[in-house]
Amino acid sequence: MTDLPSQAPLGVVLRATPLRESDLLVTLYTDAHGRVAAVARGARTSKRRFAGALSLLVLGRYQLDRRPRSELWSLESAEVVREWTQLASDVIAVAHASYIAELLGGLLPAEVPEPYALDLVVGLWEALAAGGPSPSALRAVELALLALEGHRPAIDQCAACHSTDLDEGAVFDPERGGAICRPCAAHSRSAGVRPLDPATRGYLREIAAHGTPLAARAVDRDPRFTARDRAAARAAVVAMVVSRVGKPLRSLEYLAKLGAAGRRAKE
Repeated sequence: MTDLPSQAPLGVVLRATPLRESDLLVTLYTDAHGRVAAVARGARTSKRRFAGALSLLVLGRYQLDRRPRSELWSLESAEVVREWTQLASDVIAVAHASYIAELLGGLLPAEVPEPYALDLVVGLWEALAAGGPSPSALRAVELALLALEGHRPAIDQCAACHSTDLDEGAVFDPERGGAICRPCAAHSRSAGVRPLDPATRGYLREIAAHGTPLAARAVDRDPRFTARDRAAARAAVVAMVVSRVGKPLRSLEYLAKLGAAGRRAKE
């Protein structure tokens, strides 16, 4: 293991892609620098300097350097602080972790540190390790990342006029900011608009109240909410995620394929 200084940034790997014969281009999210792109020279042929810290499901310390006027950082070395790599055998858990990594990279701007974002990633991994994939834990992270980006979905009042009368005829409009009351819904015409009933709003409100992904797991077992409520909430939040990122997310497509395969297996 390398011996990094204690002030080396804590972070997680969002993505690692081959670069030339022996290097990796690594996208990291760190507490000190936010999202950065760094070249790890020799990472594909020599593992000693990086000590297993260039994988998903690892919290590490990353020694970074950058020359003046250079856009890319140089990743000199890394070491593992904590790891959840035992989850690698659970394809759905890995899919959840990969989705949040892609979402964080797509939502938050480069090189703007937001330490709570790192806490959210680690919190999801802890929730996965505690009991496997959880729809409510995933929704908690989505809502929190949207909030960090400045676009937390409106749930309890109309995003357009701020009315709290949402019990009848309300819709969810991802482009207008979330819940839209019946009178304002006449102006919601985008493809992502969908009905928003009180039970779905209640489910999202309950998740937000639990705060952390680990705590939000409890909402999976809440008898007040049905599978239909959870599915409607997922569709609404995912529509807003895609709207804010501005492009399709490959990890979401993979999750959809896994879900379809699971449903076919039950038939």
